[in-house]
This record gives sequence, structure tokens and C-alpha cells, in this order.
Amino acid sequence: MEPRSSVYLLTIQLNRMYGMRTFAILTALFLVLVTLPTSAQDLHFSQFYLHPQHMSPASAGGFEGTLRVGGIYRSQWRTVPVNYKTYGLAADWKAFQAGKSDIALGLLLQQDQAGDARLSWMQGGLNLSAGHQIGTNSRLAAGFGINAFQRTVDISQLTFKNQWNGDNFDPNLASREPFGRSSGLSASLSAGLHFSVYADGSRSGMKVALGAFHLNRPQLSLGGIDQLRLPVRWSAWAEGMYEWRSQTDLWGYGAFQYMNQAREIIIGAGVRQFISSGLADVTALRMSVGWRPGDAIIPAVQLERNNWLAGISYDINISEFEQATNGRGGVELAIVYRLVPVEVSKVVKCCPVF
Repeated sequence: MEPRSSVYLLTIQLNRMYGMRTFAILTALFLVLVTLPTSAQDLHFSQFYLHPQHMSPASAGGFEGTLRVGGIYRSQWRTVPVNYKTYGLAADWKAFQAGKSDIALGLLLQQDQAGDARLSWMQGGLNLSAGHQIGTNSRLAAGFGINAFQRTVDISQLTFKNQWNGDNFDPNLASREPFGRSSGLSASLSAGLHFSVYADGSRSGMKVALGAFHLNRPQLSLGGIDQLRLPVRWSAWAEGMYEWRSQTDLWGYGAFQYMNQAREIIIGAGVRQFISSGLADVTALRMSVGWRPGDAIIPAVQLERNNWLAGISYDINISEFEQATNGRGGVELAIVYRLVPVEVSKVVKCCPVF
């Protein structure tokens, strides 16, 4: 008999926690997403669960505490001429809480740069999320975002055949290429949903989020191609934790992104082992292996220390591009800090005077 997987144990726990109907809907959604085919990639992160606002604006405020700040960096395909460097900064704050409802504000800044011409894709914007507790241990939130996008290219770093004078290359000759401009700026709208559920007196729980970006199909082009518009990017991600033993959790995650003909899927699983669990001395180590079908295997390690979490992952390339990369995909670094205020006791005990 094979040992039970973390996904199996997590589904049993969710069924007990929240009922068959909700459990069936979440399971069906996740299975549909992870079985869709993969054909290409867009701006992406392997440790997406540490940068959740990139996947859904409703993820703002979907955490324990009042403030969360994080950064992520990715360097991909450094062994080939056209490598990619991606940066991301995010912050979200629970600005208002009343009863079972809350409103959170989020900030997201990202940049992707590649190639000799430093083709850059930069975005920055604000997210607004409104959440409501719909059960004893569950929360549903809807979010909206507005972002500014800019694409730039350094044309001076490129060379063209028209700059060959017959004997040698002359950079002073005109390229005669139809570059109307070297940058483009536009605004983009996004929306999403975020659902979380946890077990009483346990570390077990699950998060599921959906997102839709570029809903207004913003125009963003170079070279005077004014009809080029960004297609809508659809995304979904899920993360589940199951308290297997007193010091060990089983962990599973999955993500899906779809943008025109480009699709990306990531699924993975691992463990979280607590090294110490004192009142102000919580240390845990996460270890997992992810899989992007047809592209990469992704081992990852994260260290949790009280309110800090730092992680590193590495993409081992297994696609046909492996002939050029020799299996070297991309390294990714992430760090997250959460501000979790200590609850003030409502019970006051007076010491007797003798």
C-alpha cells in the first residue's frame, strides 16, 4: 500500500472542515486548472505563493496580521544570450476592520528586462480588496486593481544590416528601421476573488484565488503599431497546508495562467518542519519540489523565522531548450515580512495586596 499523499490528506481535512459541497467545488476547480495544457510562458514566478498580488488583486489582505511587505527577484537563462531578469515588490495593509468585514490596500511594483536592447516591461499600481468572514474560520474577498504599464527598449544597443557600408560596420549610418518610439505607457484594470478556510486549533487550511488582468485591453506598442492591445491574462492559484504531526505539516500548491495562446501551469508539494515553536521563537523549514509541465522541475527551500520568511528556488530546465541551457533554468529569491500585533487580553486579573 502506498503512503497517503499531502493532497489526499488535505482533501480529507477540508471535507471535515467545510462540508462536501464547498470541498467539491474547490477540488473540481483545481483539477480543471492543473490538467490544461502548457504551451508558453508570460511574466511569472516559481514562488508565486510568496508574491500573491501578481496572481490576484483580491490576495491583498489575505494573510494573518495587519501589514505584509515582500520582494522577489528572478534571473532566468543566464547561459544564453537573451536572458531574463525579473523584479517584484509588494505591500498590503489591512486599512479597515469592523466586525466580520475588512478592507485592504495593496501596492505592486514589477519589472522584467531581457536582451541586448534591454527590452523592459514595467508596471506599478494599487489594489483594493474587500473581505468578509462567511464562516467560523473562512473568508471571502473581492479585489480590484489599477496599474500603469510601460514598455521600453534601448534601440541604440541594436545593429542592423543597413549599417554595413560594404567594408565594415558603421554605427553612424541610419538603420532605416521603422521605430516610431522607444517606450509606450498605458493603464490596465484587474479584478479577482480570494477564498481562505482554516481548521479550529490546527495549522491546516487552504487558500484559493482567481484573477483577471488587462480587462480594458490596454494599448501598449512600439514602432507606431497602434492597433496592438494586450489580451486579458487569466490566473488562478491554490495553496494548502495539512498538520500531519505536531511538528510537521504537509504542503501542496498549484497555479495556472492563461494569456492569449500562452499558458503556464505549476504544481508542487513538500513539507514544513518546525525546528522550534516557542512563544517568540518560531522557526520552520519548508522544502518542496514543483513541476512546470514541459518546462522545468523546481526544487525550493524556505526558512520561516517568527514573522519573516525567506525562500530560494531553482528551475531545472527539461524542455527542448535544454540543449542551449544545459538544464540551467533560473534562480529565484524571495523575502516576506508580516506585522502580526499581539492581541491584548480582555481579562484583567488584579493581584491581591497583603
